[in-house]
Amino acid sequence: MADTEDIQPLVCDNGTGMVK
Repeated sequence: MADTEDIQPLVCDNGTGMVK
């Protein structure tokens, strides 16, 4: 779940995988 930071961190400020 660490790909979100590279894809599109919309919700999460860090984008460590907790985008939603």
